[in-house]
Order: sequence, then structure tokens, then C-alpha cells
Amino acid sequence: MNPFSTITLLIVDDEAEIRSGLRTIIPWNEYSISVIGTAVNGAEALDQIRYYEPDIVITDIQMPGMNGLELVRRATEEQFDCSFVILSGYDDFEYARTAIKYGIRDYLLKPISIKELTELIIRLKEEILDRRNLHTDQLSTLKKLRTAQISLRKHNLVPQLLRGELSVPQLHSVLEEYSLPVKDRESCVVLIQVFNSRQDTEEHIELNQSLVLLKELLNDELNGCPVLIAEHPPAGLLLIVNLPFIVPGRESLTHLLSDYLNDQIFFDTVHAAAAIGEPVPSLTDIAASYQSARQMITWHIYPDAGPVIDISMTENLQPPVIMPGNEILDAVLRDDPEDIRLQFCKYLDKLVTVPPPPPSYIYSMCNYLIITIQNELAKFLEGLPKSYVGNSYVTLHNLASLDEIRDWMCEILCGFANELLVNRATKSDPLIEKAIAYINENLLKNPHTEDVSNYLGLSKSYFSTYFKNKTQLNFRDYTLDLKINYAQEQLKHPERTPGEVSIMLGYEDYRSFSRAFKTRTGLTPSDYQKQYTGVERS
Repeated sequence: MNPFSTITLLIVDDEAEIRSGLRTIIPWNEYSISVIGTAVNGAEALDQIRYYEPDIVITDIQMPGMNGLELVRRATEEQFDCSFVILSGYDDFEYARTAIKYGIRDYLLKPISIKELTELIIRLKEEILDRRNLHTDQLSTLKKLRTAQISLRKHNLVPQLLRGELSVPQLHSVLEEYSLPVKDRESCVVLIQVFNSRQDTEEHIELNQSLVLLKELLNDELNGCPVLIAEHPPAGLLLIVNLPFIVPGRESLTHLLSDYLNDQIFFDTVHAAAAIGEPVPSLTDIAASYQSARQMITWHIYPDAGPVIDISMTENLQPPVIMPGNEILDAVLRDDPEDIRLQFCKYLDKLVTVPPPPPSYIYSMCNYLIITIQNELAKFLEGLPKSYVGNSYVTLHNLASLDEIRDWMCEILCGFANELLVNRATKSDPLIEKAIAYINENLLKNPHTEDVSNYLGLSKSYFSTYFKNKTQLNFRDYTLDLKINYAQEQLKHPERTPGEVSIMLGYEDYRSFSRAFKTRTGLTPSDYQKQYTGVERS
């Protein structure tokens, strides 16, 4: 095999059998093609594309988290010169057609024909070689390839260990061949998570800047130490640390982490927390340490937890279930925002005992409250409320503090009250009923107050006052609620991107749409869609 004509290939699929099959069933070496790695979803694949710029990417469409189309779109926007091959089931044919606008020329329908796939890859290889500068220094190319292989192995080792995909012999072979800094001995996982306020925009600019700087600082200090550092999407870092942890000038791992997380590298809207997972005897058991770190990081919602979560705090027993009384429901039925907040705050204070309960207990009880009130309101609304249709447990899990949980819950409960009020006004007032029907029918045309008032034959000022008196909502807030409801329903479908939904609803600035969506739902449009694509796949 001529090493200077080698083409690099990345395989992306959430099914282990397909990843393994594609990697082994075709003799890639005979075609001078090097499979540099595999990924289980688009987010993991995008990281590898950013680091190693493979020539060819074979990707499935339907995957949890970031799907294949979103992967292609993101990679294309970032101007990576990859040739993408889409694997599409018959039901995904329309998705494959959508990919044409991203510059994809090739897709294969499942079940895959090995002959057809091989011919396609060989054709792509010849096209890539034609584009290459064949006069590139050969020695430099070999050196870069070896460096890339070592970097890729380091990057791939973390997700492979967390998924338990390496046997002991395979692990030892990788560690020895690539001279990786960690050894197969007692170890633990450190999970660092960065949080920003839910009013922040989709781009997470400040959050990402903080993460990049934190990773650089840790890489500098821990260079030569038995530690692997990897990104942990959507906003975190993951460290695999050999124990005992010994760094000159540092009392402990907790001491080192506290210094960095208390540093001024974070913006006012951003805060970070770290959780040190329980030690395990071998790297092959590291998934257990990772799971314990994931449980511990949720305790960041308590102000007294500190930047590095102490495992002793997480050993608190779950208190007995405290059921909500009728006070919150009564306040919702009366559409009394002040009393809604007062009654919910009283209930939350009962939940947050001393010592504090596990955060999962808080999430579960708040989630139960939302479901209970939704079911009670269904008696008045002829169906479940539409003002919030998300997965409240997931949303609560993504909020950054108890204060955010309190504010978000009150917004959702007040939204239920507003919906009930509008429903009552619609039933009792033919003019309001006619106005709301017009708004619903023309929502994607971005209706304004004057559009509805002209339709009703009223002046703009009279209609605005009349609408506010009858529904207790101004026109802008009401239409905004409808738009967010519509966006929630559309984002449950993987073929709809957040950007497309934003344009459909008449937003000229995507940041404005993202900010409004996150303020209402607690999640960015992308994160909201991910929770549903994940549920559908499972």
C-alpha cells in the first residue's frame, strides 16, 4: 500500500453492529483507505472532524442527539472538505433529498449493498486524490499522519472506555502502542460542567470561551501527568485520572480543581462545577466512576455545594414524598400570579430540607406537580394544556440553580393560568373567539395587531384594549406564546432544524428566537430537539 495515497475515513452510526460491520467487512487497506475511527452520533463525529479532517465520512441519518443531516450542515458551515455518504432507510428518503442542499451527492439506502458501497468509496477516493497536491512533502505527510493517529487514539479512548468497548488486552495494546499518559490501574473520572443562565442565547459564546480557556490551562498544568482530558458535550470537560493523584505544588485533586473553578476565567453569566467520581480499580471499570460523577454533578444547584462537589454531601437520604396540596392549583384557577409564586415557593421550601435532598428528588416532585396540574386543567380545557408540551423532568435537570428552578416553574404555572383564562374568554365572547381563530390560522404569517383589528373591522387601539381586558394578556405576549408552542411541536421532528423553525415563525434574528424559546422552556431549541430525538430512538 502506498502510504502517500491513503484516504482517511470516519464511520458514524449509533448501532455498534453497523459500525463494526462497516469497519471490518470491506478490506479497506487493499484500497489504501484508513478507517481512522468511529462515532456513535453527530456530536461525537463533529469533534473528530474538527480535529482530524477525514477525507470521507459515512454517516447514518437517524441518530440520538445530533443526527446525520445536522452533522453535515455543521461541518459544511465550518468549511471542512469532507465527502459525505449518507446511509438512509426507506422511511428517511425525504431526509436524504434534503441533504442535497448541503452539497451531498451520494446516499445509499439500507440494507446496504457492499458492492455498491465499495464502488462509491473508490470513486470518491479517486476524486479526492485528483484534488490533492501530489507534490506535498512525503516525509511531512507521514509525520502528520502519525501525529494525527496518536491524537485520534487519545480522543477516541475516552468514549470507548465509557461505553465499555475495550477488552483488557485491547486496552493494554492501545496504551502501549500510542504511549498514552494513563495506565490501567486505579482511576477515577472528573466531570466538569459549565452552566449559563437560561436567558443566554443559543450560541453560548461566553460559555464556550470559558471552556476553551479552562481546557488549555488544565492541559498546560497536567502535561506529563497520568490524565486524559476530553470534551464532554454539550458544555463540559471529562478527565480520566490515574490514582493516586500527585502534582507538585498541589495538595489534592480537589485543591487543583477549586483553584481553576474559582478563577476569573468565567463570565458573570457562567458558573462551573466539578464532580470527582468514585475510584475504580481498573480503567476497564471507569464507566462506573463516570456514572457516579454524573449523579454528583447535579448537586451544583445548591449554593452551599461549592465548585467541587463533595461526595459526603451526595450521601443524603431521599426524604419522604411531600405531595402538593390544592393551594397551587387554586391559585392557577384564579389566575393569580402573585399567589402562584407564593404557594409554589412555600412548596419548594418544604422540599428543600436540611440536609438537602438529592436533586433528582426536587426534579421528580416538580415534574409531578406539573403533570398533576396539567391533568386537572384538562377538565376545563377539553384536553391537556398546550402552553407547555415539553419534557419537564429533562428541562429541570438542565437548569443551573434552585432560583432558576423556582422562576421556571412559576412561569410554567402562570402560563397554564393564562391559557385557562384565554379559553374562558374565548367561550364567553364571540369577538375574542373570532380573533383567536384568525391568529391561529395565520400564525406563520406573523400576524400583527392591525391585521386582526382590520379583519374584525375595529380600530387598532380599541381591539388592543378589548383583547387585554378580556384575556388579561397583551396581544404580543399571546402570539409569542403561540409561536413557542408551535416551535415545540415542530422541533419534535428531526427533519426540522431550529433555524428553519425560526424562519417559519418570522424571526429575522435567530438569537431572538433562541432567547425567547429558552426563557419559556428552559432549553435552547437545539437542546429541546435533542431530548425528543433521543426519546424517539430509544
